Amino acid sequence: MKPEVECYAGSTYPEEPRAFTWETKRYTVIEVLQRRRTPEGIGFLVNCKPGPVHFDLFYVIHEDCWQIQPKGYDIIKESSQT
Repeated sequence: MKPEVECYAGSTYPEEPRAFTWETKRYTVIEVLQRRRTPEGIGFLVNCKPGPVHFDLFYVIHEDCWQIQPKGYDIIKESSQT
């Protein structure tokens, strides 16, 4: 099943993820913690509910698809304190 991400798109796509489905569960993005752009695409580290839980959402431009990677709560919390 192809990952589905709902995004706000003003002048470009994607500008900000709003919600997504991962392993048949729907998550709502509460906060975008980090944005990054690479030659391959655009990435977002997000805080979601139900949770709290963090995910890395990456839009691959040339494939027009999303990659979703769970990051977990403790990993982000620990790395932000160092």
